[in-house]
Amino acid sequence: MLAKQYADALAARLSGNLFEPVRSRVLWLPVHSLIVAVCTILIVHARLNIAARLGLTVVIGFSFSCLGILAHEILHGLVVESLWLRRVLGTLCLAPVCVGPLLWMIWHNLHHANTQDPARDPDNWGTAQSVPADRVMGQLRQFANCRTWLFPFLLATGVTGHAAALLLGLRKHMTRPQRRTTLIEFAAVWLFWLCLGFWLGWINLVFFFLIPLLLANVLINAFVITNHFLSPLDDGNDPLASSLTVTTYPWVERLLLNFNYHAEHHLFPGMSPKYAPQVSQLLKETWPDQYHQMPFHIAVWAVWMTPRLYYDRTRLIDTRTRTLHGTLGFGLKNSTDPGH
Repeated sequence: MLAKQYADALAARLSGNLFEPVRSRVLWLPVHSLIVAVCTILIVHARLNIAARLGLTVVIGFSFSCLGILAHEILHGLVVESLWLRRVLGTLCLAPVCVGPLLWMIWHNLHHANTQDPARDPDNWGTAQSVPADRVMGQLRQFANCRTWLFPFLLATGVTGHAAALLLGLRKHMTRPQRRTTLIEFAAVWLFWLCLGFWLGWINLVFFFLIPLLLANVLINAFVITNHFLSPLDDGNDPLASSLTVTTYPWVERLLLNFNYHAEHHLFPGMSPKYAPQVSQLLKETWPDQYHQMPFHIAVWAVWMTPRLYYDRTRLIDTRTRTLHGTLGFGLKNSTDPGH
């Protein structure tokens, strides 16, 4: 397995403590919770104009995003080891984007085990010849070429909407108790926000929850779609071929907990992203031709400009015009190319 070969080759050059949980990361939970609480109080009780309210809404949306990203680390066991504590903290961090922790773990574990497998990866749209695994994906595939107007909609709803769809789409991967638990988690989080709307006012709910929810989806999903959507299909064994790391301003990367280092995460899912820049440097030095890295804004634009269905392992296809688009390493330019 290439993944094991990569990991074994780098493990000797990485210190053992890099694979221990980084408990200090949990401190971001009270920080962002306080930010959300203060902004919500100001929206509800301060006499602010629309511009000021929207400014606070943007701040809440950013904190929602950061909490969702923190949940990714927590539920991977990269912050705390206790399973029950991971579930509790994961519930709190995922509540702003309306995703339950059990559904997330089932969904994300399937993704890691089947990355870029068109038939098994729940985050892959499949090939033009394949039959969708579930009805929801079958409906979405009808819009695989409608990039101009669909892309912003997918950004604003992708995380929450995809999770809701997977409640049914992943039923065959769940036991009966798991199905019941995921539905309870889904209902409970929406009931929580609706109760807040009833208590604090429906207009206020738009500013402290609905718009921030959309903003959080945009930010998280902008990183999620660049993780794999430009990569060739794979059997899950080559994380350097099937994953893309994107780069942005260092201060943004720190605030977003190095969520942008995705090839590194797939190579070492048991390592905190805190140390991902070290792995990135080693990958550049060791496998410069296999490792793919691209500026964030270029990657997002590339996803927008390409269809989502695969024609074969290395090419995407616009099923209306039959136009073929290359993937990373197979016609799509890397950030290391002179053209960038």
